[in-house]
Amino acid sequence: MIKLFRQENSAQADAIEAEFRELLLGYDRLVIPEKDAEQMFGEKISLPVITNNEKIVSGQDIPAYLEELRQLMQDWQAFQGDSCYVNERGESC
Repeated sequence: MIKLFRQENSAQADAIEAEFRELLLGYDRLVIPEKDAEQMFGEKISLPVITNNEKIVSGQDIPAYLEELRQLMQDWQAFQGDSCYVNERGESC
């Protein structure tokens, strides 16, 4: 399960949550103080932090991880129907 560890007032965390909602992605939202994040994830990692099982993502790695999730959700939605199509890369099912 994806978890978003964040501070209450964080524009970056708000943007991540908006992305999750747009993707219709289920996640847990955990509001914690920065000092708790340091104890949980180490001093080099700051909030917001996304975890997905053993994977921990923060800082500059967040945009790439969100893109990975976007692609996963696109693929998931594409193969859930009973129809075949050609995607923007020219690939068909």
